[in-house]
This record gives sequence, structure tokens and C-alpha cells, in this order.
Amino acid sequence: MAVTLASLLLALLAACTPTTDERRVEVEQLTDPISFYPFQAGARWEYLPDRARLTDPTTVVQVLGPTVVGNEVWVAWHTRGRGLDQTSYRQVRDGGVFLLREERLGTTFTFDPPLQEFPPQSQLRVGASWSGSSTVRLSADGGKQQHALRFDYVYTVVDQRTVTLPAGEFDVFVIDFTTRTFDDGGDVTEELTQQTWFAPYVGEVRTRTGQVLVGSNVIGAPATGTR
Repeated sequence: MAVTLASLLLALLAACTPTTDERRVEVEQLTDPISFYPFQAGARWEYLPDRARLTDPTTVVQVLGPTVVGNEVWVAWHTRGRGLDQTSYRQVRDGGVFLLREERLGTTFTFDPPLQEFPPQSQLRVGASWSGSSTVRLSADGGKQQHALRFDYVYTVVDQRTVTLPAGEFDVFVIDFTTRTFDDGGDVTEELTQQTWFAPYVGEVRTRTGQVLVGSNVIGAPATGTR
């Protein structure tokens, strides 16, 4: 009876809802030309796993814009959808793209030193490789839980090809990403290789988790320099 009554109330409320279109608040930030490594505030990408239906819920990545982290200016990125709610902080420098921190579900992962995700624009070519060592520091439960893990990583550009995705056709660099984590004794505890596809002036069209680009507001947007 309670369920039936609730259903009736919902139906009545729906019937009382105005049917005229109502304008909603919309904020448009993407006004700056897109760079080789896109990081402009308002840039937005939508992804789906390979073989998913185009009507399935997407994962949305959006550049929120500059913010101060540890007395430095970093660019905040927000990823949400398919069980993920994460904010990342990056810098695009002359030396490439660097990841400082990821915050997800009350847990913070800080890379010390920052992880280099991409090389300088002029060095991105087939055969290019860059690597580093870092410590990821995990903080959870308001800082009550602390843990650190040391790891090495290497990126290698293994191919350049044209791919066709739901978002369009792109000329991409295929980049392998390999990490090795170590225990306190210096022994390797895990080795993992993942792959991304990166299109200049567009961004990642295939992520390390295997999701592919289905839409973005940077496609066709004015770009800095020459594509």
C-alpha cells in the first residue's frame, strides 16, 4: 500500500510539473585556443569502454582550471562516471606534462617527485622514451592512514597510426606505460604495462583503462600553432 501511495504521489507531482521548456544555468569556459597538450579550462572529454553501447553512461573528464596546491599553481582535472570521482592536479611545462596528485573517495595519492606523463612537444615521436622514479604517498581517513610506495616508470612511444573512434578519425601516438613497484627491501613486487593513444591538440583518445573517446568540445576548436 505504501509503495502504491508513493507511486501515486510521484505521478501527481509529475503531472503538476510545468511542461514548458525552462532555461538552465550554463557556464562556458572554453575560450582559449587549444594547445598541443590540452589543459585549457572548460576542455571536456567523454569516454566509454571498448564495445560498450553508445547509450551507456560515460566517463567525463573536464579541466576545471588553475588552483593552488602547496604554494604552487597546478591545473585541476575532474573525472567522474562509471564509479569514478577523481580530481587530478597537473602542470604543463616546457619539459612536458607532470602529475602531482590524485584525490578520490577520501583518499589522496601524491607523487614525489611529480610523475612525468608526457615529454616536451618537440620530443614526442615514435621511438621516444622517458622514465623516472617516484614515491606515491597515500593519505586516507583525514590523514590517519599514511602509506608510501616507491616505483619506477617508463613511457615508450611504440607507434603512430590513424584510428577511427566514435568521436572521429585521429592520428595518434601509441604510448606504452610500464611501472615497477618495490617493497621496503628493494625487491620488485609488481610490474604492469598499460597503453594510451594520444592525439595532439585533442588529448587522450584511448585511456590506460581501455576507454575510448566518444565526444569532446576540443575537437574542431581553434588551436595554438599548426596541427
